[in-house]
Amino acid sequence: MNRKRSARGAILVTTAISAIALIGMVGFSLDLGRIYIAKSEAQVFADSAALAAAAQLDGSLAGITDAMAAVAANANKWHFNSRPFSTVTVEFAQNPAGPWVATPASAAGYRFVRVSPQINVNLMFLPAVVPNWQQLVRAKAVAAQVPKTQFREALFPFSPFARNNVGPNFGLTPGRLYTLRWPNKATLSNACEGDRDPAIIAMAEAMGSSERGFIEDTAASNIRATVVDDYQTVFRTIGDIVLFTGGTKQTILDALNTRILQDTDSVSATFSQYLSNGTGNGRRIVACPLNDGGNPLGVNHRIVGIGAFFLQRTGQYGNGASQSWCAEYIGAWVQGSRKRGVGDNANGAFVVRLVE
Repeated sequence: MNRKRSARGAILVTTAISAIALIGMVGFSLDLGRIYIAKSEAQVFADSAALAAAAQLDGSLAGITDAMAAVAANANKWHFNSRPFSTVTVEFAQNPAGPWVATPASAAGYRFVRVSPQINVNLMFLPAVVPNWQQLVRAKAVAAQVPKTQFREALFPFSPFARNNVGPNFGLTPGRLYTLRWPNKATLSNACEGDRDPAIIAMAEAMGSSERGFIEDTAASNIRATVVDDYQTVFRTIGDIVLFTGGTKQTILDALNTRILQDTDSVSATFSQYLSNGTGNGRRIVACPLNDGGNPLGVNHRIVGIGAFFLQRTGQYGNGASQSWCAEYIGAWVQGSRKRGVGDNANGAFVVRLVE
């Protein structure tokens, strides 16, 4: 009888200990799960904030300020999307290895952004085995404007002349107007202001009167798609030969005006005014392949880089044979951005990506 009571007692004790252990394990799992979820939420915030910030960089201190504002405006939260991230470090660098600084003295060359949020997760069960009631959770993401040299889409179907093969500007001057479509007889008086150079006029004349800057298929449907929808019929890469295909069709002008009207700011006269207004969606910013003028002149035009151009406002383009179509060169191009790129002294086209 005593043996049976003793056995029952041992079973009860074992059951009680097992139940306590099971409850403890469940509790530990809950705490660990909350830490894991918080870590995931912090990483989502870091990734999205870094990407948004990198898109704002343009080589100016105003771009640094805009990048920090983009991080502050990020809508992602933690604790099941109910609490904002209150402790976030934002740093910038010219190279992926650093050095990283929070407030650069000069913004030139700063293409990399590192966003590092941290949060304290309250613990309920783990303090039974660790001397902490909170667990510090950190995340980190690095985004950058990464050089882009191959293009299946997004290149505008006009190719202006470069002055040299040195990026990011290839001899062009930001703020000046350059020629997208040439008149049938190019002269110093009818060229866009940035092209009023005898050497550039010679390049234009060497193309012939029918080849005036357009570089895409001239079927009406393709003209509209390439101008309005960023479509390309030709896969292009830096170093490729670009073929001119004309540029006098009314369809091209109609598509160009449609593209301008796609922008939520179709009236700003200059890119500086466009940035100041802050209402544009970027559709007037286009990426054009820059060519070397041909070797020999007028033949075998080779793409040396990409430039970002700002289309003029509505009403500025006409279809007269003696009229040039001009666009303002703004600098390096960043795909999907409403601003110019930082550049890297080599490339003219970039895309924002996570690099860490």
